[in-house]
Amino acid sequence: MTNQGALEKQSKDFAERLSKTVRAVFTECGDFTANMFPDGAKSVVKQEEDFGIPLLVNGVQILALKVEYRCCLDGHGKYLAVETSTISVYAGEKPDREPLFRYEYVRSPQGTSPAAHIHVHAHRDAFTAAMVRSGKATRRGNRRANNTGVPSMSEIHFPVGGSRFRPSLEDVLEMLIDEFGVDSPSDFREKLRRGRTEWRQIQLKAATRDDPESAIEALRSLGYDIHLPQGRTRPVMNLDRLEEL
Repeated sequence: MTNQGALEKQSKDFAERLSKTVRAVFTECGDFTANMFPDGAKSVVKQEEDFGIPLLVNGVQILALKVEYRCCLDGHGKYLAVETSTISVYAGEKPDREPLFRYEYVRSPQGTSPAAHIHVHAHRDAFTAAMVRSGKATRRGNRRANNTGVPSMSEIHFPVGGSRFRPSLEDVLEMLIDEFGVDSPSDFREKLRRGRTEWRQIQLKAATRDDPESAIEALRSLGYDIHLPQGRTRPVMNLDRLEEL
């Protein structure tokens, strides 16, 4: 199969998986589709319709969610990789204005911007207007819906990668230096990147222990020959850790 063919097939598989996942939770979700760029080197995966995913409370839409992935093949030219992704949440029925917030990922960021990050667009009043319309189906939603006071933006919990892929202290420190011009030594990036490398190596080892079969599959794809010694018990996948938010 050519690289273009591999990308097209894997992009379509990815779109189908997204459709299945989202429709299992929000039945009004339109299909995700994969479309190739003219040069055949990239694809875009997003909903066929442009109205986003409607998010309802008691049958009334209060939010809209828009999702878009731009994909390519990885550095080995074999597997699908996300080049950029944007997940945006809008107040109201139509995603045609500035979002409340958006999650963004850029595989090869320019300058010093973090690869994965969150942009908060809305001011406090816009968030408050959405929060007071919270549904009662979840514990925090119910508490918010029954609260007679004014909700605060600080009550919102933004997930950022779970136990294994959460930001490190080095990430936060570099963000503060870049975004606010905090005083720092000239070699701060080198020092923080050393610490970040150590952190991610520790997390990668922990993630491997959570799911050794996936690690073995990845290493075999790179040419390693891996076998469990005779008499050793095959490790059990830590599914709870993989599934947690």
